[in-house]
Formats: sequence, C-alpha cells, structure tokens
Amino acid sequence: MASMLIMAAILAAPASARVSMKERGEAELAKLLKDYVPGEKVHCVRTSDITNQTVIDGTAIVYFGLGGKAWVNRPNGAEFLREDNILITKPFGGENCRLDIVNQSDRFSHMRGAAIGLNDFTLYTKVKKH
Repeated sequence: MASMLIMAAILAAPASARVSMKERGEAELAKLLKDYVPGEKVHCVRTSDITNQTVIDGTAIVYFGLGGKAWVNRPNGAEFLREDNILITKPFGGENCRLDIVNQSDRFSHMRGAAIGLNDFTLYTKVKKH
C-alpha cells in the first residue's frame, strides 16, 4: 500500500519538479569534482595511474589517480551507466583509451548489460588548499 502511495505522489508531481537521471548525474559529478579544475583532454589513461573509479549513473566514469588527478570520461552510451554494475574493460597496452569498449555486468545476477564506448578523457587536477 505504501509503495502505491509513493508511486501516486511521484506521478502527481508536475513534470518540471521531476529531476532526470542526467540532471542528477551532472549534479553528482559537479559535487564530486568541486575541488578540481578541468584541464586538457587526453586519448588514453594508463591503468597503473588509476587508484579508484566512480560511476555516475547515466553520466560519466571518473577515474582517480595519485597526485590529485582525476580523469572524467563521458562515454557513448552513458545513459546506460549504472553505479551498481561492474565495469569490464580489456586494456590494450596497459591503457584505457578512447574507442575502447566497456562491458557492464549486473552485480547481483551477473547478467551482461549494455556495452559503452569510451571517448576522450578530461584531466582534472585537485586545487591545493592553503
């Protein structure tokens, strides 16, 4: 019963009050990168430079590295990105590069999801606080 009430409330909300996945993703990305400044675009990122990654639903993959660096990739098919999915990459030459295909696997059922294609990476550098 409670779920039906919640669904009714969502459907009753005006369309202008609803936030799309893309808008939520952009807001989450901005929050994640608030202490970073964008720099140049690069075609590839060495996997040895990556220490962590975050998937922003429907928006981007953010790769974090040492020295306050982060690389943001807004892949073709970004609308299919889900933070709950496992990303499966096959780096060639120890790098993730533009045009590489990234497969997704559901974390729980292990079923394959949509494949996405990487684009250029935007390098971000963390601002040093004084």
